[in-house]
Amino acid sequence: MSITKADIANIGAVARREFVVRAHTRTYLLMTLVLVLAAALTGLAPVAIGALNRDATNVAVYVGAADLRADPVATLDVLLNPKSAGGSASDASAKAFTVTRSNDLEASRAEVADGKLTALLDIERNATGETVFTVYTRERDTSSVAAIGRQAASSIAIADRLAHAGVSPQEQAALFAAPAVTIQSPDPTASVGGAGALPQQEADAAVMFALELFLLLAIVLYGNWIAQSVAEEKSSRMMEIILAAATPFQLLVGKVLGVSLAALLQFAAVIVASVVAILSEGQVATLVLGEAAGIDLPSGLTPGILVAFSVFFVLGFVLFAALYAAAGSLVSRMEDVTQVVQPMTLVVCGGYLVAMYASIGLLDSRAPWVVALSWVPFVSPYTMVSRLAAGEAGPLDAAVAIALLAITIVAAAWIASRVYAAGVLMYGQKPSIGAMWKALREGR
Repeated sequence: MSITKADIANIGAVARREFVVRAHTRTYLLMTLVLVLAAALTGLAPVAIGALNRDATNVAVYVGAADLRADPVATLDVLLNPKSAGGSASDASAKAFTVTRSNDLEASRAEVADGKLTALLDIERNATGETVFTVYTRERDTSSVAAIGRQAASSIAIADRLAHAGVSPQEQAALFAAPAVTIQSPDPTASVGGAGALPQQEADAAVMFALELFLLLAIVLYGNWIAQSVAEEKSSRMMEIILAAATPFQLLVGKVLGVSLAALLQFAAVIVASVVAILSEGQVATLVLGEAAGIDLPSGLTPGILVAFSVFFVLGFVLFAALYAAAGSLVSRMEDVTQVVQPMTLVVCGGYLVAMYASIGLLDSRAPWVVALSWVPFVSPYTMVSRLAAGEAGPLDAAVAIALLAITIVAAAWIASRVYAAGVLMYGQKPSIGAMWKALREGR
C-alpha cells in the first residue's frame, strides 16, 4: 500500500491533535514533573546516601575491663573502615565510621537513646576472666549494626586472648593478615576483580534497573493512553465523525506518532535531568558533605549503552503503541480496556523481569534461553540492552536485534491496521479471540 500526500497530511493532523491533547493535560504535566524530579534525585542518590551515612555512623567504645591488652578502638576502626586501614591522617575524612572511646558508660548510653550515637560497645570481664560484650543500639538484634557488633566482639576477644598468651600486636597483625585473592574471568582479556569492583557492579546494575523501569513505565502508561483514547472515541461515537475525515490507517499511524512524540518529550526531559544531576554530583557533594566523596560515573553508563537504549526504546515503544491502538479498537467501553490490553502488559512485564533479574545476577544472563529472548522483538528492548551492558553482546548482536525489531514493527503495523480498520466500527461486542480474528480477517 502506497502512502499519498493526503495520507501524510491527515496523519500529521491526527498526530498533532493527539500530541497537543496529551501534552496539555494535568496528568501529563504532573507526570513529567515527577519523572524529572525522580531522575534528578536518582542522579544525586550517592550524595544523599553519603549525607545520611555521615550523620548516623558514630560508634563509641567503653572499656570496663581495665587489663584489656588489645586496643578495641583501633581494632573496631580497622574492622569498620577496612579501606582506611594503614592510611594517613588525611584519610580520616574518607572513613565511613567514626570510632571513639567513651569514658562515661551512662552518658554514652543516653547518647545512643537520643540518636547521637549509632552504637555503644561495652567491654567488661566476667568472674572467670573472659571478656563479655554488650552492644547498645536502637536497631534490632538482626540489623547490620548488631552483626558488626558481634564481629567486633569476636575480633577483640581473640586479640585479647593472644595478647595474654604473649603474642605481640605486630605478630597478631602478621597472623591475621588477609591473603591476596584475585577474581578473574576465564577470558584472559577480561577482568572482573579489583578494588571497588563490587560497588561498581552494584552501580551498573542500578543504572540498568532505572533504564529498564523507565521503558516499562513508558510502554504501559502510554500504551494504555492510546488504547483508552480509541475506546473513548468509540464510546462517544466520535469515531464515526473522525472516520469521515481520515481513514482507519491514518488514524492508527497518527495516534501512534502523536503519543510517541509526547512520550519522547518526557524521555528527553528525564535524560537531561539525569545528565545534569550526574554531572553536578561533585559540586553538590562538596556543598553537602564538604568533599567530593569520590563520586564517579557508573562504568555501565557509556555513550554506546545510552545510544543502544535510545534506539531500542523508540522501536519498542512504537511496536507496542501500534498493538495497544489495535487492541483499544476492539472495545467500546472504557472498562474493557484493561482486559483487552492485559496480554501485552504481561509480555512487557515479563521481558522487564527477565532483564532485571539478569542484570542483578538472579538469572544467568549467559543461559541459552535468556540469550534467545534477546533476539525476540517483543522483549529484546529489555534483554538485549541488559546483555550489552553486561558485555555479553556486541554491536553486531544489537544490529541484528534492531533489524528483527524493525521487521516486526512493519508486520505488526500491517496487522494492527487491519484490526484497527474493522475494530473501530465494531460496537457492542466483548473483546475475544474470535472478535480479534474477525477484525483481522475483515480489516481493509
